[in-house]
Amino acid sequence: MQQPPLPGSDPVLDEQIAEQLVTRAGELLDAKLWVDAKQLAVEALVQSPKGNAAERARYIIRTVNLQLGIKDDLPPAQPPPQTRPPEPDVKITDDTQPQPQPLPPPAEGVTHHDGSTAATIHGAIYGGMLGALIGTAIDSDHPADAGVPGALLGGIGGALIGDRIGRKFDEAQVRTVGSGTLWGGVAGMFFAEAVMGANGGEVTAPGIFLGGSIGATVAGAGGVALASKKKLTRGDVALVDTFAGMGAVGGLTIGMLMQPAQNEAYSVNAVLGTAAGVVVGLVAAPQTNTTPRRMLRVAGLAAAGGALPFLLYAGINDSSSSADERVTGLLSSAGLVAGAWLGFYLTRHMDEGLDVPDGEQPKKDDAPPSVVGRNSDGRWQLGGLGLMTTPVSPRHDLTMSLLGARW
Repeated sequence: MQQPPLPGSDPVLDEQIAEQLVTRAGELLDAKLWVDAKQLAVEALVQSPKGNAAERARYIIRTVNLQLGIKDDLPPAQPPPQTRPPEPDVKITDDTQPQPQPLPPPAEGVTHHDGSTAATIHGAIYGGMLGALIGTAIDSDHPADAGVPGALLGGIGGALIGDRIGRKFDEAQVRTVGSGTLWGGVAGMFFAEAVMGANGGEVTAPGIFLGGSIGATVAGAGGVALASKKKLTRGDVALVDTFAGMGAVGGLTIGMLMQPAQNEAYSVNAVLGTAAGVVVGLVAAPQTNTTPRRMLRVAGLAAAGGALPFLLYAGINDSSSSADERVTGLLSSAGLVAGAWLGFYLTRHMDEGLDVPDGEQPKKDDAPPSVVGRNSDGRWQLGGLGLMTTPVSPRHDLTMSLLGARW
C-alpha cells in the first residue's frame, strides 16, 4: 500500500528538486568528486524515492560506493509504513565542518608521462628518412635497392637513440620535437618535389629525401627551442598534429578543385596547408582543452569526412573531363572541415580539465551548485541553478544559490 504524502509536501515540486540534485550529482560524478556526488544523490533519493530521478540517484550511489570500496548503503527505496525517512542535514555550500573523505583514485593526467615511447616512434621516422637519403644517394639509378635497407637500418638506429634520449624528458617535450621533425619532413619533401619538377625538371628520390631531411632537421631544431620552454601540453601537440595533417591533405584536395596547369602546384598547396595548420594549432592550442585521446577522435572523424567523397569519385570518374576531380576535391575539402567540427562537438566534454602540463593536478570543477561559482583552483564560472530545500515544518522551503565558492 502506498504511503500518502505528508501534510505540506508537493510530489511535483519534490520530483523537480530531485531532478536538479541528481543532474548536479551526475556532473560531480563525471568530475570524479565521489563524496560530493554521492551526497547530492542521497538527498535526491530521499526527496523523491519513487520518482524518475530515483533510479539515476541509486546508480550514482552504487558507482561511488564501488569507486570508494565501501559497502553499498543505499537509502531504502520504499519507506517503512507510516514513517518517512528523516531529511539529511546537508548544506551544500557549507564547508565549515570538514568531514574525512576517502582519497579518490588518481586523476588521469596527474602522473608523469615518460617520453621514451614517443621518442622511439619519432626517432625511427627521422632515422629512417636519413637512412633512405643515404641509401638512394649511393645507388641513385636503383633507389629502392639501397634506399629500403638504408631506411630500415636508419629507422632501427633512430628508434634506439630516441628511446635513450626520451627517458630524460617528459612526453610533451618529446612530442613537440617529434611533431617538428615529422611535419618539417613532410613539407620539405613536397617542397623538393615542387622545385625539382618545375618547368619539366626531373624528380629524383635522393632529392626528395634530401628536402625531407633538411625540413625535418630545421623544424626539429625549432621544436627543441619550443620544448625547452615547456609551454605545450601533450594535448596541445596533438591539436597541432591534427591541424597540420588536415592542412597537408586539404592542400591536395583543394588542388583537385583548382586543377592547376602544373602538377607541382599540388605540392605547393600541401606545403602551405601544412604550415598553416601548424600555425593555427600553435595559436589555438593554449586556448583549448584537448588531450591526445580527444584529438584521436577528432582526427579520425576529419579523415573519414575527407575520404568519403572518394567513394563517389570511383563512380563518377571520367577520363575525358576534370569535373569529377573538381567535385571530389570540393567535397573532400568540405568533409575534412565538417568531420573535424563534428569531432570537436561530440567530444566537447571529454577530459575536461585534464589538459595540463606533466605533473600538475587537473583543473577542478568543484564549485558548489550556484549561478556563479568559484572552483578551489581559483577559476570563476557560470553554473546552473543551485537549488536546495530547507525543511521547515510542516512545509519545505526552496532556495536558490546565486553564489557558491570553494577554497
